[in-house]
Amino acid sequence: MTRKEAVRRIEQAADEKLKELDLAGLNLNELPLEIVKCTNLTELDLRDNQITSIPEAIGQLSGLRGLDLSRNQITSIPEAIGQLSSLIALLLCENQITSIPEAIGQLSNLRGLEFGQNQITSIPEAIGQLFNLEYLLFYENQITSIPEVIGQLSNLKYLILCENQITSIPKVIGQLSNLEYLLLYENQITSIPEVIGQLSNLKCLNLRENQITSIPEVIGQLSNLESLNLSENQITSIPEVIGQLSNLESLNLSENQITSIPEVIGQLSNLKGLFLPNNQITEIPEVIRNMKYLEKLDLRGNPVPISPQVLGQGQDDESCGDLRTILDSYFHTRNLALPELDAERQKIESEGYFDAETLQDARQRITASIVQRQGQAGFRRKLLIAYGGRCPITDCDVESAIEAAHIIPYQGTQTNHPTNGLPLRADIHTLFDLHLVSIRPDTNEVVIAPALVGTCYQDLADRKLTLPQDQKTAPNQNALSKHYEAFLSKCKSGQLKRL
Repeated sequence: MTRKEAVRRIEQAADEKLKELDLAGLNLNELPLEIVKCTNLTELDLRDNQITSIPEAIGQLSGLRGLDLSRNQITSIPEAIGQLSSLIALLLCENQITSIPEAIGQLSNLRGLEFGQNQITSIPEAIGQLFNLEYLLFYENQITSIPEVIGQLSNLKYLILCENQITSIPKVIGQLSNLEYLLLYENQITSIPEVIGQLSNLKCLNLRENQITSIPEVIGQLSNLESLNLSENQITSIPEVIGQLSNLESLNLSENQITSIPEVIGQLSNLKGLFLPNNQITEIPEVIRNMKYLEKLDLRGNPVPISPQVLGQGQDDESCGDLRTILDSYFHTRNLALPELDAERQKIESEGYFDAETLQDARQRITASIVQRQGQAGFRRKLLIAYGGRCPITDCDVESAIEAAHIIPYQGTQTNHPTNGLPLRADIHTLFDLHLVSIRPDTNEVVIAPALVGTCYQDLADRKLTLPQDQKTAPNQNALSKHYEAFLSKCKSGQLKRL
């Protein structure tokens, strides 16, 4: 379809006094001047053409309310655009525009202005004259600053300036009392101003991929906020005031330097998604178990004591592990223990154990304990080789999560023999040592204690232990029998319990 088809449609619109004209996708290089005949037009669609310039004659379409010139090759806007006094929506995204004329300020009825994906370096001062503007979109340009006049747009609801080169948010942003959506992601912003707390109607704040180091206390004043995205910044902590955001449904703080989740997170009664992957979090607060609307908890890439598979490692970016399985894995593994372990814990707590002489070597001792838990290097290495680097119960192949478990407890180097060991995922190792999980020596089937029934570990029951190819390294049957007998004895005596 060519210019000829466009002219035909224009003539028809003029003859029939049509109000709407669709010239989208006609491969036009220019807007035919015959367009001035369409004096009744209120909507003109010129999307998806190859138009390089807008003729001055456009100013004669005084009744135009909507003009869409998106996805063309336009490099400049004529001053005549200011004559379209009835214009409500002007869409010019995905062009090659470098600047906006001051005449834009004459469009006093304009409510929506879109200049996304162009080459604009600055927002003109004339924008401040558009008092009826509700939508302002300048995403994916080369803008370096937000002008002070933006504060005059008291009716603005959407301000979208993402993917630019903006370094700061001006204080006048606090004057936008009707603002609902503020999207400034992928810029170079280093801090959130205190005035952000004045945006009482804000529903969505997205400052992803900036250089922000902290969340200000005033964030707690945004009582209508539903979505907060501060991912991929340099934030180290979540402030207590976050608990005041009672309407928050989505909180994304992924890829920061956060070390803990505050208890006040439990006050977010409407939260559905909590996204914290790739931080430095080690614990999950108990209150998360009581958040009835929570559907997603993303903790992938954190040093929490949960297997990567349970967390959802390896799944696509939009997916994470099942919430209930994550919580069950964390809390059940942590809370299941033998009476003697409980007694030892109480002893330490009552004595208030403290050794000042060894404090300076704390880091070395912590490192040593990790090495000890994983098993002596040679013993662990032999097990990993024998079993192909996989846990024979869960098939986990993340070596850093696999530990060398003794079937008969360690009693010196003589028990560090491959036939007295299994390379188990860390959480399974704990359950194995607590006799909450064992292996039937006659069938090599996995068995679980009653305390694990109804938990995320229930599916382990009746799995077959994967044996090594070299039978010389297969588990010793006498060792398995002794572990299994201890397992049955403790199940029968009721020594296994939930704390």
